[in-house]
Amino acid sequence: MMIGVVLCGGQSLRMGTDKGLLNHQDKLWAKLAADKLTSIGLQVKFSVNPTQEEKYNNYFDKAHLITDTQSLDLKGPLLGVLSAHLVNPNDDLFLLACDMLLMETDVLEKLKQTFAASKAFEAYIFIKNEQQEPLCGIYTSAGLKKILLMLQNGKLNKRSMKFVLSNLKVCEIIVEDKDYRCFDNFNSHAEVNEL
Repeated sequence: MMIGVVLCGGQSLRMGTDKGLLNHQDKLWAKLAADKLTSIGLQVKFSVNPTQEEKYNNYFDKAHLITDTQSLDLKGPLLGVLSAHLVNPNDDLFLLACDMLLMETDVLEKLKQTFAASKAFEAYIFIKNEQQEPLCGIYTSAGLKKILLMLQNGKLNKRSMKFVLSNLKVCEIIVEDKDYRCFDNFNSHAEVNEL
């Protein structure tokens, strides 16, 4: 099975407030991302850190929250991803960062179809300007098991998503020019105000 995971657990330092709970077009950022994943047929969960759990309970069913596993010696998105993997060890994870406000469902659908057409890879992501976009991607259960094992064996030398990808068999999809804006991250109020 595959589940959608909206990544909301970042520190949001530049924004100064929890990005997942900001409003855009009368919807929470986290809900906007979740709706896009739901529209391509996925059951969705929200990755949050322990300080966010109580607030997110006010908006989302507790059963849909995955709180970072504190025993993992990690920070950043990888902590959210591996925490989600530990809770759903047999599921492939379709990740979407909550701050990719302009993401289009047809781009997500393209990723899902690429995955369905070839099960030969451990991760499926987009490439934009020759850079990997790790926070909108599909990570297989087998690939995540491998990364978790590397972490447990002290072999995960760097804790970034790009290092994770360098250790997986990755299917890379080139972002079409018309879809470039889909991968914009919004980190400050000024950026959002320009929408």
